[in-house]
Amino acid sequence: MNLNSLHLNYLTPLLKWRVMDLESLRRECFRATKYKNFHRIIRGLEKEKILEGYRDPYSRKKFVFLSPLGESQLSLKENPTAISNETLIHDLKVSEITRSFITNGWIDEVELEHQIQDKRNFKLTYKIIPDAILYIEKKGHKFNLAYELELTRKSNQRLIEKMKQYEDSSFYHYVMYVFPTEKLMEKYITQAQEKLGSERMSKFMFFFHPEISSGIHEPSEIYGVFQGEKISLAEIFQR
Repeated sequence: MNLNSLHLNYLTPLLKWRVMDLESLRRECFRATKYKNFHRIIRGLEKEKILEGYRDPYSRKKFVFLSPLGESQLSLKENPTAISNETLIHDLKVSEITRSFITNGWIDEVELEHQIQDKRNFKLTYKIIPDAILYIEKKGHKFNLAYELELTRKSNQRLIEKMKQYEDSSFYHYVMYVFPTEKLMEKYITQAQEKLGSERMSKFMFFFHPEISSGIHEPSEIYGVFQGEKISLAEIFQR
């Protein structure tokens, strides 16, 4: 398939966000057409195997992302965005939630894991690569926040090793963990406090997002713990 400028207009946002629902993708496009025409072109790209689609069973939203063929058509070799079936839900939610941070004006920029060009040198310098890096400027100060979405429980050893790496990195000012339930969040906090000690927890913030499956990202419904204080996600960004 020969991709024209219209196709590239619709595919370009996926280079950053990897996977997007159709309405969000349409809004990101330059001079997007009416939804009916937009949807017709997207269906054509799916038919030609440039895009792959996924229907979220909870929100009922249709999501699309580049296929390996689509990546080859866009000559993506150094920085591939292709999503595996094993990580689709996780990557979809990371993209969806961090995009909502931008929409709310909470952060200045976000860099998803696939956007980091030289992962080997980045990992050597900054110790660890998160699901996303949130860049914020507040009162003349710039902050780098590591964002980690934990949909399922990882082993205690893996959790502690990763937190120690974050603790050793001077690049990240804070680390934000987000969980689908309060119970899972509390288990992580308990393990971290037992292994690291409460005095080493000041860099980490933990939040649970009960509506994560629905696709609703209302900040007033997202609560957590930061430096021993119960706090809402909105309060963190609005301080």
